Amino acid sequence: MSSTPSFLEGGGAMGERIRRFDWANHPLGAPEGWPAALRMAMSLCLNSSFPTAIYWGPDMFCLYNDAWSEIPADKHPWILGKPAREGWSDIWHIVGPQFEQVLATGEGQAFYDQMLPMVRGGAPRETWWNYSLTAIRHADHSVGGIFNQGNEVTEMVLARRERQAELQRWREMFHQAPAPVAMLRGPQHVFEFANEAYQQLVGGRDVAGKTVQEALPEIVQQGFMELLDGVFHRGEPYLGAGVAVKLQRRPGEPAEDCVLDFIYQPVRNASGEVDGIFVLVTDVTQRARAESQLRITNWQLGEERARLAAMIEAEQRAQGALRRFNETLEAHVKARTTELTRALQAQVAAADRLRATFATELMFQGFLDTAGTLLDANPVSLAAIRSPLEAVVGKPFWETPWFTATPGAANLMRSAVETARGGQTVTHPITINLPGGPRSFHFSLRPVFNAKDEVVGLVPEGVEIPGAPQRRAA
Repeated sequence: MSSTPSFLEGGGAMGERIRRFDWANHPLGAPEGWPAALRMAMSLCLNSSFPTAIYWGPDMFCLYNDAWSEIPADKHPWILGKPAREGWSDIWHIVGPQFEQVLATGEGQAFYDQMLPMVRGGAPRETWWNYSLTAIRHADHSVGGIFNQGNEVTEMVLARRERQAELQRWREMFHQAPAPVAMLRGPQHVFEFANEAYQQLVGGRDVAGKTVQEALPEIVQQGFMELLDGVFHRGEPYLGAGVAVKLQRRPGEPAEDCVLDFIYQPVRNASGEVDGIFVLVTDVTQRARAESQLRITNWQLGEERARLAAMIEAEQRAQGALRRFNETLEAHVKARTTELTRALQAQVAAADRLRATFATELMFQGFLDTAGTLLDANPVSLAAIRSPLEAVVGKPFWETPWFTATPGAANLMRSAVETARGGQTVTHPITINLPGGPRSFHFSLRPVFNAKDEVVGLVPEGVEIPGAPQRRAA
């Protein structure tokens, strides 16, 4: 028949170690004589899968289970049966008062993220713990010891600390960013952060801690709340390009017309749920105004080119008629020649004006015949390929150096020429490899019509997109 007390049965390796311990020469004495309260607590301790220790008596002798044996590290198994003050001498200045208060009052305590500078590997190390201290009472309700359960959370605390440090680094970076940046939290879209550039965008208003609706009331009726709600609930980013917005840029004054590019990017928490929206804005108001003026200039240029083409066509027909009637209508030819001379002088003047307009540095421009052969190109576009005009005139547009270094660009241009010669304008963004590196443009190829509504030429134009994401030709 086994001599092991029933309350010490089981418990794995620590159960075996406690059963073999020389308790007869220990102040606690043989387990058969232990108080009932200690026996019950010991049985719970050994059969628990959670890290559990018992500190018994005024000296708080240490008893523990397998799960707790990892906590004292290199003090295991030496700490078994040792007084708490001796076993935890390295952290007694912290845990000693806690243990003594529980023994004195019988009131349990719980500690979370408690830093304990334990000696591990011969040196004090910063460790963090969640643990509880519960009084073990005798039948007369007096306190006989402490029931201790807990686990180490050092890795979690250090990871949280690193995350906070990383968040602070990001905050500093965004605070110094030249572009307006803000962070919204929760379904009400509360401003958690807005950098100086963002505050300048909204007229210097202090938006921190306010909802978008409270901080920027003028945008509520412009549809932006619906956009934010959609991003938050669907978890999909929203990209706005060239969006007209009315913003109060100066306190007490009416809202101003602005044009903005912006991104609403959903931000997810550790559970994968959307809990905020990152906002990045670019004020493109001045660029939009310049592009509007450029479109007007381009339209005027196109009209002038069309008139010039019509005049050239009329002159060619007139010259044919003069050749046919030269012998019999000499006097008429002379008069007609004089008239045509004046017309040609006017055409030269118009061509000079057109060339001056054509020489703009704001965009790439050229002129093609209806077969796609290059007839002319302005200086800024020639400078981009480092080539004189005579080196590219007469070539198919798609075989020129603007496109030969970009995979897929030649086919894209050939297709655009086919579409434009049919009377349709082609527009799309494109990124091409030029001698100075990749550059992105808003590209258009539009037909030029004569008085009979016939296509007599094609006008390629490219307006560079500053800072645009790189998109290769397909």
